[in-house]
Amino acid sequence: MAELLPEAFFLPVRSGSLFCLYHAPQGTALRGRVLHLHPFAEELNTCRRISAQFARALSVKGYAVLQFDMQGCGDSSGNFDDTTWDVWLANAHDALAELNRRTGTPAAQHDTAPLWLWGVRSGALLAADMLKNLRTPCHLLWWQPVVSGQQVLQQWLRLDAAKEWLNQGQTNKSASAGEQLQQGQTVHVAGYPITPALAQSLKPASLQTATRPIGTDTHLSWMELTASEADELPPAVTRHARIWENAGWTVSARGMPCPPFWQQFGDASPPELVHASLTGMA
Repeated sequence: MAELLPEAFFLPVRSGSLFCLYHAPQGTALRGRVLHLHPFAEELNTCRRISAQFARALSVKGYAVLQFDMQGCGDSSGNFDDTTWDVWLANAHDALAELNRRTGTPAAQHDTAPLWLWGVRSGALLAADMLKNLRTPCHLLWWQPVVSGQQVLQQWLRLDAAKEWLNQGQTNKSASAGEQLQQGQTVHVAGYPITPALAQSLKPASLQTATRPIGTDTHLSWMELTASEADELPPAVTRHARIWENAGWTVSARGMPCPPFWQQFGDASPPELVHASLTGMA
């Protein structure tokens, strides 16, 4: 079967427009719907290659996939310093509505065309937050999720600390950056302005606040980077997986031996991750 090119378009939303790529399902039957939720800041760009590869693989398997850039990110309208986590959450719900419109899939058809929220890194936090106001059943696919918004901020501010240490020998930059945010100042890290509003809205996001699923037989497929498939999963993964299981989700957490695709540009497109994700969704 010849591979179809995705359709690029801009989706109008309340405060601008979102750049989207729609991968139409190939074949005669719609196997499911997938909404892609990209990671934070520069990780959006480093993950584009592997995300596009998996979206195309899903399309070939009969899934309808919608990728979109959140406001202030990528090719969407707005500036990064004007956005907040709540804006991105609203973007995600608007994108989901567009995916459902394009597939013509009412909520009652969950069994024949199930919805998957595919979150990469901090996108998993957004998927977890979406569940709080989602009224239809869905499944979750997470790639190397961060467990909290606080962790996202700490990792990002650490980049600034490392740069300052290399350039000037200072080692306390991350603490001063945190103090600047607390004082209401914007912190610039790797070309991205982190505003106090964005930081404050991101902090409460957490994978620990598991939401009870709507309906039955709802799955969470968790892909975590490990040195080999035989390695044990980190304690944080097993702890959070148990929280979601206790909330009623069927959880499959799997270690994946692949390079840290979110940290580098280039040919980091591990086929094992794509194959394992397709298998987990099936």
